[in-house]
Amino acid sequence: MNNLKLVFFALFLVFFISLIHFKKGALFALFPEGRGNFTTQIDSENFPKTLIDTTGIKFILKKPPERILSATLATDHILSGLINPQRLVAVSSYVDTASMSNIVGFFDKSIARTQGEIESMLALQPDLVFVASYSNPETVRYLLRSGIAIVRLSEFNSFADIFNNIRIVANVTDTKAAGEAMIDSLQKRIDFITMQVKDKTPPRVLYYDLNGYSVGGNSLMNEAIQLSGGFNVTNGILADGENKISEELAISLQPDVIVMNQWVFNQADGQASPSTILKNKIAWKDVPAVKNDRIYAVPGIWLRSVSQHRIKGVEAIAKLLHPEIQSYSETSYVH
Repeated sequence: MNNLKLVFFALFLVFFISLIHFKKGALFALFPEGRGNFTTQIDSENFPKTLIDTTGIKFILKKPPERILSATLATDHILSGLINPQRLVAVSSYVDTASMSNIVGFFDKSIARTQGEIESMLALQPDLVFVASYSNPETVRYLLRSGIAIVRLSEFNSFADIFNNIRIVANVTDTKAAGEAMIDSLQKRIDFITMQVKDKTPPRVLYYDLNGYSVGGNSLMNEAIQLSGGFNVTNGILADGENKISEELAISLQPDVIVMNQWVFNQADGQASPSTILKNKIAWKDVPAVKNDRIYAVPGIWLRSVSQHRIKGVEAIAKLLHPEIQSYSETSYVH
C-alpha cells in the first residue's frame, strides 16, 4: 500500500512540474501573465472595419456607429472632443462626479448614464461600446458574447498611450481629423512647457498620497513630473506604476517639492487640504519641501486623468515647480 502511495505521489509531482514548465503554452492561454496589452486591434482604415479583441473575437463595423455607449470616464472625455453628442446613447455615471470628471454638465441629461450593468447596457441597443482593461470582467464577457461591437482600451502609462487611445476612438467613430487636431493641440502644450524648463535645474519631486501611495517609473505621473521640469525621487526606488510607500522611505528621500492629490479631501465640508495635514505632521518637519513650504495639492481631475485633460496636470505642476514660466495660449506657441 505504501508503495502505491509513493507511485501516486510521484505521478502527481511529475504532473505538477509539467504544469509549471507548460504554463506559457496553450494550457494557460486564458490566464495571461501580468497586466498585458488588451487593447482592441482595428483592421482597415476605412469602413467596414474589423475590430479584433485579444480573446480573438472579431466584430465588423460596417459603417460609422450612431448609437455609441461609453462605459469609461476616459472615453467620455475623449468623445466629448470628437463627436456630436447625439451619437451617444450612454456615458459613464462618473461623468457627473465633480471630483473625477473634467466635463461635468457637458453631456445633456437625456443621454443615459451607465454604471456598467449589462442588462441596462444591452437595453440601449448600442452599435459600439467602449470599455477598458479595468472594466468589470463579467460585463466585458457578456458584451463579447452579445455580438455588439466593443473597443477595449488598456494602456494608460504615458502621453503616447493617451495619443494612441485618442487615435483608436477617432478611428472607429470616423473622426480622425478631430482626433489628430486634439493630439496636435496636446503636443503643442507639452512642447511649450518642455521648451521653457529644459535648461532649468530640476527640483526633486515626490508625488505622495496620504493613503501611503506614490509612483515609480513607466507611469503618467512620472512622465508628468519629468515634462514639468522635475525629477521623480521614487523613479527607480519603487516598482513601475503606483505603489505603496512607507512614510519612513518617503521622508528619507528628502524631496524639494511634494505634489499631492486634492480630490482626497472635500474642502466644501470644511476638511483641511492634504498639503496642510502633511505639513503639520511632526515626522516631516525636516523635509526640504516642508521647511520651504513647497507642498502642493493639485486638483485630482487634472492629476489623475488618463485622457486629453491630463495636460492640465502637467501645466499645473510645471507652474508650481517653476513659477516664472509662461502659461500656454494659442498665440504663445511658436514652432
